[in-house]
Amino acid sequence: MNEIIEKIKYNFFDYNNIKSNNIVILQNTEEIYDINFFITARGRIDFSQPIFDSFNQAREKSNLNICYTLIEHSESPTHSKICKKNKTNYIWIKSRADEPFNKCLSYNMGALFSNKAKYYLFHDIDILIQSDFFNKLVENINRTKAKALQCFTQRRVLYCNSKITKNLIEKEINVDSLNLDMEDINLPILGGKVMIGAPGGSILVERDLFFEVGGYDAELFKQYSPEDAFFWDKLSNLTTVHTSDNPEIEVFHMYHSPSYQTSPDLYKMELIYEKFKNLSKEQKMEIINLKKELFKKYKN
Repeated sequence: MNEIIEKIKYNFFDYNNIKSNNIVILQNTEEIYDINFFITARGRIDFSQPIFDSFNQAREKSNLNICYTLIEHSESPTHSKICKKNKTNYIWIKSRADEPFNKCLSYNMGALFSNKAKYYLFHDIDILIQSDFFNKLVENINRTKAKALQCFTQRRVLYCNSKITKNLIEKEINVDSLNLDMEDINLPILGGKVMIGAPGGSILVERDLFFEVGGYDAELFKQYSPEDAFFWDKLSNLTTVHTSDNPEIEVFHMYHSPSYQTSPDLYKMELIYEKFKNLSKEQKMEIINLKKELFKKYKN
């Protein structure tokens, strides 16, 4: 436990300093939304417009007041033009060429400095949603009274192959036409069994709860890592994290080369998570409360 605490204290970011030295472009800053939909990015520019298009058709079909925020952690602001074109929130955190992508840092910057909302939704750029997404999400929230919710069914996503991903990017098909019966759409199968994914991919959290757990853990995780599972575990100490099983929500993962095992520090980060998992609830809460206190001064 002490090792995790020391890492958090030593590596904690000065978020105000990051904000003042980077680009933050926000729309309708005084408005408070039902949901702020966060996307993080480095590269994968081809996915930027498809995910926004799928988000936008779902937003238009709902009665919710929802905003969209893309946070880019990269050497150059490659996604800025698409955000400007779509009039969406955009945050660029400049990184060095040798600096690993930090999804946790990006999500925290979005939650701290983008528009306030009742719920924050943390969503991967490679996962498309269908137009009934937000309506079904509301039904799941109301049914479970959830403060935290994974936004798809059975803790697994549906995978598009390279052909159908290309069709989606080139707007030859609409995400609403996709379903599991198509030969180009597959369940995540491993060893003949449907593989349950790691916690993450698309997580909805009440704003106050996000700050109660001290946000994502940028001090501990970077690049490919178990950051979502760690965040989920923290949430689970304060509430039940539900899944969107009634009604079922299907989401569609666009094809790209596997990123698993690409991080040189993956083993070390997995070890941190394993140590945290094996702590008592009291010990976990000590770490969570430390993050809450460090994070508190940035909440507005």
